[in-house]
Amino acid sequence: MTISYDGTGHLPDELLSLLTESNEKGLDGQAEKLEEQARLLYGAPHVLSTVNSTAALHLAMCALDLKRGDKVICSVNAFVDVPEVVRHFDAEPIFVDCDPFSYNINPERLEEALKANQSKKLRAVIVNHMAGLPAELETIYALAEKYDVEVIEDLTDAPLVPWRGGVLGADERTILAIAGLGSKVNGRFDAGLLLSHNEECYERGMLLRNHGMVREKEKAPYLYDVQCIGCQYRLDEYSAIYASLLLEKLNEENRRRREIAEIYFRELEGLAHLRLPLKHEEHTYFRFIVEIDRNRDAFARKLAEKGIEIALHYVPLHTTRYYKEKYELKLFDFPWAMGIYQRAMSLPNRPDLTDEEVLYICDAIREIDAEHI
Repeated sequence: MTISYDGTGHLPDELLSLLTESNEKGLDGQAEKLEEQARLLYGAPHVLSTVNSTAALHLAMCALDLKRGDKVICSVNAFVDVPEVVRHFDAEPIFVDCDPFSYNINPERLEEALKANQSKKLRAVIVNHMAGLPAELETIYALAEKYDVEVIEDLTDAPLVPWRGGVLGADERTILAIAGLGSKVNGRFDAGLLLSHNEECYERGMLLRNHGMVREKEKAPYLYDVQCIGCQYRLDEYSAIYASLLLEKLNEENRRRREIAEIYFRELEGLAHLRLPLKHEEHTYFRFIVEIDRNRDAFARKLAEKGIEIALHYVPLHTTRYYKEKYELKLFDFPWAMGIYQRAMSLPNRPDLTDEEVLYICDAIREIDAEHI
């Protein structure tokens, strides 16, 4: 049996049907329909669709009017696009260590960073919710108010995760939130969302999403003016149809991921060399991250021999060449992230996995664990 981490990229039958139907009826307005759908599901007053989640994150920095020399705090345990979009403005990402159990940004280390960098140049904190587990938002909101910075949520790993009677991204104390809508399917489709609780940021984001251009729609729609330097991040209609289908299925997929997680918890409990993730009622297990107490790579190679592909979320940002050299960072400047990096691996947790496939993974892990040195 072969089980890939990301799946085969098979186009769902519903998508092919929707694309055919839309071709017959016309494609106009699909992106706007997606944005309205997201507004209702996320509870955010303003939504902009983009070509992918990284574009949404970059657009968030544009909407925040980030400038050279500004500072933005983020977890060192995040995907590379988080500090990347900050650096595009010649601004500085300030890394903070993560919690050794939740893998989310550590509030105590966050306050240390806020205090050490307190100035008008300190603009925001980007909070990612690792693997689908909500970060300690109430503490983070209180710190953001105390140090007068904005909170931006990265929901890429936490789509429609329940939180305080709503979902992550719905709280108005978050000025902007970014959501992704699935990985590319055979390289064809991708999408992102920028959720805003601030009308000024929304209007600026809308302008910048389309080259900073405005048109005289009523008088002369063929004429346009450029009001500022923008980007081309508008979502095409076909991708909007796909994204809408994914958004419709998110709650169902979250439910299935929890079911798969329960199988992992039941079947892998008590193994000698494997530590299971935190159990939490709001956790969706978008990633199912386990830790191997020693020699993780040898464990992963044996899984690969049995046809099981794992992933790593994430390589700590301070260990990558660019940030290590740019800011003269040392490997153990962030000891918790470094320790997790040496032990962690993400098991396949796709909602399309069958129970049989999940049990095959569990059997393989138990067998390898029993012989692991």
